[in-house]
Amino acid sequence: MLVVKSRRSAFLRGAPALLLAVCLAAAGVAASTVEPTTAMAQDTDRITMDFVGFGFNPDFYAVVQGSKLAGQSLVIYKIGGQGPTLVYPLAGTSLQKALNSREVAPYGIQANHVAGMVAPAGFQLGGMIIGENLQLTLSAGGQSMTLGYATIFTNPLKTKVAEISIKDAFWTPDSKRVVIILNQKLDGDWPVNTDMVASYVLN
Repeated sequence: MLVVKSRRSAFLRGAPALLLAVCLAAAGVAASTVEPTTAMAQDTDRITMDFVGFGFNPDFYAVVQGSKLAGQSLVIYKIGGQGPTLVYPLAGTSLQKALNSREVAPYGIQANHVAGMVAPAGFQLGGMIIGENLQLTLSAGGQSMTLGYATIFTNPLKTKVAEISIKDAFWTPDSKRVVIILNQKLDGDWPVNTDMVASYVLN
């Protein structure tokens, strides 16, 4: 887990610069960030997200999303989409049965991914806090590129800022898609302890 607490760069170094140059030359990054709604962010419910896998079409991926209030569901997202594509409650069933269900099976979700801060191609994921946002980046050698930004939660008076961390990242074997699970924690009268996902395509 990478915990980001200050404005200092949290880049990881050492991957071959040529690999990142290839991605930069591709110049096609599609992204989506799925954040809890304001109501969720202001609730004391604990929201967790656990990555399951990518689909036959790797633009689709699935997570198990859980909370004390709503229970667990298998949720399918599309990179670049807005909100869930499919929500399949797991109450009274298993994850495997859900994956084999009539609704979910056509997506072909499977554990065909590589987990970690380093992509199979060698470039590395990092983050840096800029104002009220976490900038998500890829770096290799002396080069870096911005994937996108995630808004950092604050209390209503903006006197407290959440601690944000990158829990893990999940890559397709060709390093062209990545799903990043973030966590935010905020104490006080408006506590937050929630996971969220950001996903990207590098064409």
